Amino acid sequence: MGYKFISVEKGTPAGNDAEARALLHLLCFSNERDSIEQFAIDCFNDVTGMDKPCMVLHDVQSKAGKNITPAKLGEYLVTLFENDASEFVCYFKTLTLFIGGVSPSVLDDPGLSEFGFYDMRLKAQDSVRQHLIDECRRRDNGLSDEQISNAKIDSFLKRVRFVTAKTESVEYIQPLVRTSSAIMPDKRKMERIFTEIRDKQSALKNCAGIAGKSINRPDEVMDYGRILKRRVIELLVIERLLNRDFLKDDTPDSFRSYLQSFPPDVNDEELVEDCRNSLYLQYFDKNDRDAFWHLLDEIVAALDASPDASIEMIHECIDIESLKSCVHLDKRAHLYFIATVKDGLFR
Repeated sequence: MGYKFISVEKGTPAGNDAEARALLHLLCFSNERDSIEQFAIDCFNDVTGMDKPCMVLHDVQSKAGKNITPAKLGEYLVTLFENDASEFVCYFKTLTLFIGGVSPSVLDDPGLSEFGFYDMRLKAQDSVRQHLIDECRRRDNGLSDEQISNAKIDSFLKRVRFVTAKTESVEYIQPLVRTSSAIMPDKRKMERIFTEIRDKQSALKNCAGIAGKSINRPDEVMDYGRILKRRVIELLVIERLLNRDFLKDDTPDSFRSYLQSFPPDVNDEELVEDCRNSLYLQYFDKNDRDAFWHLLDEIVAALDASPDASIEMIHECIDIESLKSCVHLDKRAHLYFIATVKDGLFR
């Protein structure tokens, strides 16, 4: 069983934006969002979400057009169909065509933002099916007549889903910011975050070419340098929110004064490293993602009320249950987090 990578398209500004939105759709809005840990960029398709072992694939073809006709929908489906007809079909859990919008001739209900083939008008269905078949025959993709049979086409069309992009790029960033506090970024800041994510994704296209290369298992895609991990995106968001990287930046000044209260035999570097590791574990704890954000809200509220208060005083203001809910953080890690917020936002 094998999979051969084909040549990739040259990116355009509109196309790069659309692909970033497709990635963030998978990350924030798709039904499988909680199982996706990383993304393959321009490998199986424009964007492919994957679980941690890279054995479950959520494949997306992205097109930026906003008034796409049934004929174009059929043509655009071809790369998804090729994956559905490949030896890797058992790994492709979902297949999505992500588009800017469709023409009025496609849907009876133009308000649908996600739909299936049979939600289309009958005439549109006929056009999509025929143009998909024509495009498969036009391309030199090695598919046999048997693989392009009506039964195979219809089976594929039942699987594929169509998603139209949201109007604003910031709509894809808001779900990544789980806070109701005063640090909720404004539209301009969220647009910058989107741009950074888009640029990280686009940069992966500049890696060494993979056209013509083959793999025998999906996890072998990890060897080609085109992987963007979920954690990289989520860390970028919290770093921009707090104006500092709590895993790499110098120890916050507010925490240094706290360290001075310890006996000389305490290793400051190890203590700080423990605090950072605890914060990392808490931030990425899937069992309770809201605990971190709820604690952040309370810290910001307390600092907003008393910006000159020491980190120990702020710690005493935080609700006990909020502290306890962050199961990876001890008192020192709580204080380190408070110091990070204080130095990042209130100086």
